[in-house]
Amino acid sequence: MRVFIGRRWSIVLVMSGLSASWCWMGWPVLAGADEPQGGAVSGTDRAPRVEEAGVEQEPDAELEPDREGPRRQPRFLPPRLRPRELTPEEREEAEYLKKLAAKYGTDPTAIVGRVQLSGAYADLRNDAHASDGTLRIDVPFRKDWLLRVDTPFVKWSDPSPNRAGIGSAAGFSDMFVTLGWRAYNTPEYAFLIGALTTLPTASVNTLGTGKYTAGPIIATARFLSRWESFLFGIFQHQMSVGGDPSRTNVSLTRATAQINTIWAERWWTVVQAVWQVNWERSAKSSMTMELETGRSLIGRWGAYLRPGVGIWGQSLAGAYEWNVEVGVRYMFPSF
Repeated sequence: MRVFIGRRWSIVLVMSGLSASWCWMGWPVLAGADEPQGGAVSGTDRAPRVEEAGVEQEPDAELEPDREGPRRQPRFLPPRLRPRELTPEEREEAEYLKKLAAKYGTDPTAIVGRVQLSGAYADLRNDAHASDGTLRIDVPFRKDWLLRVDTPFVKWSDPSPNRAGIGSAAGFSDMFVTLGWRAYNTPEYAFLIGALTTLPTASVNTLGTGKYTAGPIIATARFLSRWESFLFGIFQHQMSVGGDPSRTNVSLTRATAQINTIWAERWWTVVQAVWQVNWERSAKSSMTMELETGRSLIGRWGAYLRPGVGIWGQSLAGAYEWNVEVGVRYMFPSF
């Protein structure tokens, strides 16, 4: 029987966009007023691991089995940036929290399956608003590979008299497809690289970019033993590689910072800041802040609520005045 004593709060810093990443590409016109058509967390003591009948309760181990192999330093990092060697107790705690993050779907480097359905409402500039429903499917394969597909359905309205011809629209937006490979994995550090592409599947011009896009995506995970937490980072860049020549080209950089805290092994919160740069609009940027609260339900099911607010650049694609998103997800093991 083991009981972990002391502070147990988990931090996650993502530079994600892996959840709702379609929105910064799926609203090229409705969020951009001048887009041409056609284009310090405080530590908190938490409950130790729950034990019943003398049996320690572990997260669903098969969701993210131990595949890190021999302990080794990530030599692709400068020495000063490499994680320090963990003690056996710290390593055990890192493994446990990493499995919980994979089970709840908050670890962007985890190779786990997912079926997720989410819905969101966003209040945009100039009295415009949008709502969407997104089906996300993650399929893990060959131990360290992951294929992800996001299919959004969007409905939006823009009553502004100054933007005649835009009006309202509803239908499918552009589809996102991501292929990732986890190149390095230990309890204290993980590194995933991949490629993200979008397909011009929008049923209405104003609901998509009209372009094929492609770009790299990088995700990292680091265990911070001092706070018993994880530091995640995700970075992605998209640029157009084909499509309708009459539509505006795409060149966007996206970085997301998250603080993810697991509470009592059933609840989690995520404080998220999303920063975007639109290089096709004189490198204008936007920033949004979101707070997600989620709970593990029966078995591998989980649900979350995520309100958000725009900080600056609300007129750019993917930004908003405020929004709220709800979702439910089912996690399953890799093949």
